[in-house]
Formats: sequence, structure tokens, C-alpha cells
Amino acid sequence: MTLPLDFVIPDGWTAVRPGDSGAVFVAVHPVPGEEFTPNITVSVQQRPDDASIDTIAAEAVERLSRTLAGLDVLSRRDVGEPAAPGVTQLLRLRTGEGTELIQTQVHLTVPGATPDDRLVLELACTAAPAAARRLAPGFQRFVGSVRVRQHEGKAQ
Repeated sequence: MTLPLDFVIPDGWTAVRPGDSGAVFVAVHPVPGEEFTPNITVSVQQRPDDASIDTIAAEAVERLSRTLAGLDVLSRRDVGEPAAPGVTQLLRLRTGEGTELIQTQVHLTVPGATPDDRLVLELACTAAPAAARRLAPGFQRFVGSVRVRQHEGKAQ
């Protein structure tokens, strides 16, 4: 699924093909000598059900936990407006090889013309802990720049 989005890629990040990741957008921030390449992903999901944004964020944690050796939710907070609620969550991930990563997820609701048209964007930034702290301001600017394009007078 694709969605007409506008956003600004932070300095130092390079867009790459999403491949079979399930994401509609992927960017990487290569750091010479680093074991893990930090990445930003954008995924879009149609959610015609009445699941709350908190439930959707919890589903993302559950889905991710099935592929990792360990996962801790460090924080979760509500963002957005009542008409378009969102959730941010900070996760500590541990791979099967023992690598520790930090992932910041932002789940945003895009209301549709009808409840069946509701979409949820998942924006995520994954990096090693030291890199995550350094890259956080750029990811925050990226999230703040995301806009859904309007089409011929019709809200999307």
C-alpha cells in the first residue's frame, strides 16, 4: 500500500529501496565502523476496525517481539489530537546475536472519509544506543515534516 506523503529526509540519511521489508519508505544513515546501520522506516496500514491507537502500538510491539531475543518498552505516550490520535514509544531491542538497539516508533492516525478508510502510519528509527541519542533530533524533525498530500480538493 502506498500513500501520498511529503516529508523531509534528515541530513546524513539516504533513501534506499524498501525491498520486502513491508515499509513504503526506508532511509539509512551509514556510519563507518559501526556494526548496525541506523534506519528510518515508514509503513502504512489500513485499519477499518475500531482498534485504538494504543492497541495498534501494542500490536507493533507484539509483532516485533516475535523476531527478537528481547524487547522492553521503555516509554509510551499519547500524541496528536482526538480526531487523529497518535502514540510514540521507545523500545530497547536485543537481537539473537546479543546486539542492543533502540527503536523509536511513532504511530499516527490518518482519518478517512469513512471509518473504513482510516490509515495508520508507523514511523520508526532504529539504531545502536549511542547513535540513537545522536540521531534523535533528526528523526524528530523527520516526524514533524510528514504531511499527507491533498488531491484536488479531497482530503486524504
